[in-house]
Amino acid sequence: MRSIVYTSTQTRPITDTELAQILAVGREKNSALGVTGVLAHKGDNCLGILEGDDEVVRSRFRQVRLDPRHTNVRVLLDESIERRAFPDWSMAFQPLDPLMEQVPGFSDVFAPAATRDSGAEVTRARSLLEWFRKHPLAPLTSQADQGDHGPRMRAVNGAITALHDGGVSRFSLEVAAAHAGMSLDEVRAVFPTESALLAATVERWTQAVSTPLAPLIAEKGTVAFMHALLAAHAEEPALVELLAACMALAADSSADGADYYRSIYRRFRETIRRGLAEDVRAGREPETMDPVRGAQQLLALYDGLRLQALLTTDTDVVDAFDRAATRMRRGWSEQYEQPTYWDIPVAGAS
Repeated sequence: MRSIVYTSTQTRPITDTELAQILAVGREKNSALGVTGVLAHKGDNCLGILEGDDEVVRSRFRQVRLDPRHTNVRVLLDESIERRAFPDWSMAFQPLDPLMEQVPGFSDVFAPAATRDSGAEVTRARSLLEWFRKHPLAPLTSQADQGDHGPRMRAVNGAITALHDGGVSRFSLEVAAAHAGMSLDEVRAVFPTESALLAATVERWTQAVSTPLAPLIAEKGTVAFMHALLAAHAEEPALVELLAACMALAADSSADGADYYRSIYRRFRETIRRGLAEDVRAGREPETMDPVRGAQQLLALYDGLRLQALLTTDTDVVDAFDRAATRMRRGWSEQYEQPTYWDIPVAGAS
């Protein structure tokens, strides 16, 4: 069986009546096909989960991509599963009419008192749904959580859109303000400098990409998490360009924001180190691997490949990472010996 989790943006507002019709038709069709899961709407943002036989799920997802009511369709998860996380197919949205909550198949995911079913198995798909319930993808679609209507989040969303369109070299407060539909003074009221807005954008954007993947560290291990994160970043070249610019800025300790970006990087490195230490305890990695050195090596590979991808057109970062990480992990199980290939005689040396 297969599980596909995706996000999308509505191309136009959808009324309660239309949502109820989508629920009725979708529930009947998916039930007949043996597809379970959920379609969650919040604002203009959607998160969908499809579970069932491989080809049936892939076919249903192809239909989602062609649906004119959706755009900006992005796959967050596509994996083989042994059993379903959802017993049927339902929809979650915030209706204006409370009677809509009585429609068969309606889910109360967004109800203020809603909590995750304690008896349900914790899967990656359920973790993504819980994440969407709390943080509905502002940087990756068009809106986010309840605070996104405020000027700070509007400015950050405008910055992300501007970076998508023009990259770091063309970025400015004026450009971000134009993309956010705000005046320059409104943006400066919450982010007085360009560096302040970029710092907030980095924090928000990286969290939106990495948060749904975080459970992988405990489930599959640190290398699997970095594989998934690298694949997610490959879908967001504008984010990778922004991170590279921030790393270059952090190299100059006197630059505005350098300490902040260094702290972010150190925090990420510590996450990788802790993950590797837990991998050793869980038996996923050999005891001969030092988590500190392992984190250094993995990050050297991870950062180097992302930089190569910005400068070349023939770098498949995920494949290159998988190949190099496989060899690296094999080396972790061996006792380190000082290499002799450095002992090369230098011409003219006495």
